[in-house]
Amino acid sequence: MNDFLFRKNEEIWEDVEDLSGGERAHLSPAKIAARPPKLLILDEITNNLDLETCDHVIQILRQYPGAMIVVSHDETFLKEIKIDKYYPLIFMP
Repeated sequence: MNDFLFRKNEEIWEDVEDLSGGERAHLSPAKIAARPPKLLILDEITNNLDLETCDHVIQILRQYPGAMIVVSHDETFLKEIKIDKYYPLIFMP
């Protein structure tokens, strides 16, 4: 769990319901790494992440062996995780 930014022993034994929003954000990549699904659907995954956590998510997703559908406005993030096909959406009021 230390690899996923859980650095205190008491954090490791907390119930998920008792974790903060940031701690839950750190838990998601750990769950993906432990048991990779065949398809990830990610919607604005970088919103509200600090730089350290965002960098860690990028490292995890670079190693992810399955397919991904990613919704993001962060072009740098998309390039970092090596998204090579994309479909820009334009919303008109």
